[in-house]
Amino acid sequence: MSKDVLREQLTQSPNTRLAFFPIAHLFHIKKLGESFYDSARTAEKRTKIDNKYRSKINKAKSSKRKSKLNTKRVQKLEKKDKKLKEGNQLMRWGESLAVFDSSKISGSVNNLQNYLFAHGYFNATVETKIETDNKKTTIHYTIGEQKAYTIDSMIYVIADDKVKQLFMEHLDEQLLQDEQYDQDLFGNERNRVYDLMSNNGYFNFKRQYVLFEVDSTILNSHRLVVRETIVNPPDKSSHQPYRLDSVTFSADLAGVNRYLKPVEYNNVTYNFRGSRYSEKLISRRIFLREDSLYSKQLTFETQRQLSYLDIFKFVNVNYDTTGGKFIANIFTSPLKKYQTSTETGLSIFDAQGYPGPFFNLNVKGRNIFGGLEIVQLEGNVSIQGLQSVTADENVSTQNFNYSRLQYGGKLSFTFPQFLFPIGERQRNFIGKFNPRTKLSAGVNFEDRIGEYKRNTVNTSMSYIWQVGDQYQFTFTPFDASYIFSEKTDQFNQELENEGNQSIIAAFNPSFFVFSAVAARINKGNYGVGNSNSHFIQASLESGGNMLNAFNGLKAFDSLENYKYLKAAFEFRQNIRLTSRSSFAYKINVGAAYAYGANNGLPYEKYFFAGGSNSIRAWQPRRLGPGAYAPYDSAATDGEVKVDYLTERAGDILLETSAEFRSSLVGFIDYALFVDMGNMWLWESENVNPESDGDSNDNGKFRFDQFTNELAVGAGFGLRFDFSFLVLRLDLAYKVVDPAYPKGQRFLLNDYQFNDLWDFRNHATLNIGIGYPF
Repeated sequence: MSKDVLREQLTQSPNTRLAFFPIAHLFHIKKLGESFYDSARTAEKRTKIDNKYRSKINKAKSSKRKSKLNTKRVQKLEKKDKKLKEGNQLMRWGESLAVFDSSKISGSVNNLQNYLFAHGYFNATVETKIETDNKKTTIHYTIGEQKAYTIDSMIYVIADDKVKQLFMEHLDEQLLQDEQYDQDLFGNERNRVYDLMSNNGYFNFKRQYVLFEVDSTILNSHRLVVRETIVNPPDKSSHQPYRLDSVTFSADLAGVNRYLKPVEYNNVTYNFRGSRYSEKLISRRIFLREDSLYSKQLTFETQRQLSYLDIFKFVNVNYDTTGGKFIANIFTSPLKKYQTSTETGLSIFDAQGYPGPFFNLNVKGRNIFGGLEIVQLEGNVSIQGLQSVTADENVSTQNFNYSRLQYGGKLSFTFPQFLFPIGERQRNFIGKFNPRTKLSAGVNFEDRIGEYKRNTVNTSMSYIWQVGDQYQFTFTPFDASYIFSEKTDQFNQELENEGNQSIIAAFNPSFFVFSAVAARINKGNYGVGNSNSHFIQASLESGGNMLNAFNGLKAFDSLENYKYLKAAFEFRQNIRLTSRSSFAYKINVGAAYAYGANNGLPYEKYFFAGGSNSIRAWQPRRLGPGAYAPYDSAATDGEVKVDYLTERAGDILLETSAEFRSSLVGFIDYALFVDMGNMWLWESENVNPESDGDSNDNGKFRFDQFTNELAVGAGFGLRFDFSFLVLRLDLAYKVVDPAYPKGQRFLLNDYQFNDLWDFRNHATLNIGIGYPF
């Protein structure tokens, strides 16, 4: 039994503490707010605001102006009334001192006993003990659960023979037999029966028709007999099942009076006003059939699948029982045919760069060709100041002079069906899986001024479907990209000097095609609220499998081509600890294997470690591979100093992170985290120039050595939850750095207090939007 749930039964509880420290921070925040609060002054300001706006209202000539002024007056007075009632913002964020009140103990005892009784502990006892030391009182609640009562036997009393037959056909689904007594189970069983009846024609069936009686006197040894009764409706001898006489679909465009001629398709009548939609495609999302039994489940599924189309503003299904008929009416209101949206703000390419402005434009067209398709045109432009690809992480800010100008666009078509030659019967069946086909083509231009220009042309095709709201699958038959780069002479020379072949290859003209399958599973609505939930995503990718289609084309002879296999898997879980805190962790693994003539991967397909969503104590893409890293030759007095000069790409990735998350005050949360991981190469020609001859430091993956090459970082962070986005600041420190020689990799002992704020050598500040996982 959860202690957190038991604590919720108490009528008084201690003040909230900050993490593991004995600090009642919310009490002190309220006291701080009270020191700035003057109720008399607030009341005086309220009176002035009221008088000011009343005077303006009296002078206003038009009723429209009077109404507008009165609205402002009410809004401003409401803010002052809230401040008078609840105090200022700090007082509302904080909490009052928890003062011991002995009269509330009996209420806590009663709540605990009622909770225990509701969960089968009929004979449970609750004893209390009060200890006071130095004006601090501790209340000990000792619970004697005793033996819990279990449900031994079930008796079913059902007056309606047809309802009884249906109930007994699904008897193996009942939830009470041989279970510990729990009032929640009775509610779940009542809902089960209601769903069973509602999905089998009983439109007017209500939950209150299901009754329970519990008898603890017939049997001994804490065993119960439960009588489950399904009664008939008042003044009726049976429950009436309903069959659909007809189904009608209506799409009414607001402000349009032109009605189109009704269309009959697949026993559904379609009424359109303003625009016509494909009856064939809509029918695949309607699961209500003439002469079929009413089903609440199919009603909701129809609403959901029609909503997924992104064509209609709302979808309602009503049933008309007048005139002795049972008619399903599906009412929809279409969204705007054309819709535009813009977004502007500041963005950061990586956590160590300078923020720069961005602008995004999205133009969406609906049902352009009459096939319920979505046509989207997206454009974007942004500029940031950032580190050079080959810049040292510890150099002064004068080397952050590289500006990144990025702009591009993408045109996509999303069709609400699989564009594949299958029969109509199969199309109707898969309609409940929200099938979509997405075709897209786009261009992207990146200009890192003073370094290079990189242009990408991409086209792809994907099949997407989902099962309920928890499972989504994607199959990409092809995704093709052409990449061309123009390098400055200076930058080209820097790449040659670095000698990093993966980065050099990234700037060769290339063309690659891949196919992929991916799956995403979201249980418990992961990422929304504080609940027990988990998220899984996995993908498998094959590159170069379609290159034969381009054989003989001279335009592709001089381009880099790639053949490879790539797999990735990620698991995330959130565990609710209390109403204010949780523990979250992730495991992320991946591997890519190149088998083409160049024995390489497209640069975008390598794995990278380090950054705000990876191992946060390292800068983006600066960790690994393995224990490889060149040392700073300028270091003196035998000091070993790792020099992360370039981005690091790898074939194998292993990462895990864990976070304790909790509310701090108001909309501000905090987190304590630990990250661990690295990436490696299958084969490596790296040589550490300062190596002592140990061949394990060249970045190559070895099963018997990789655990000694795991990097560990730890830190703390703040999360500002603005409801529409979460701004994240994480401060991370290296704990174990595999780039150092063996015996010197544990760095925690070397930290001093001033190092906590040394962002050049020790601390890494990560800025991000949303949670890291």
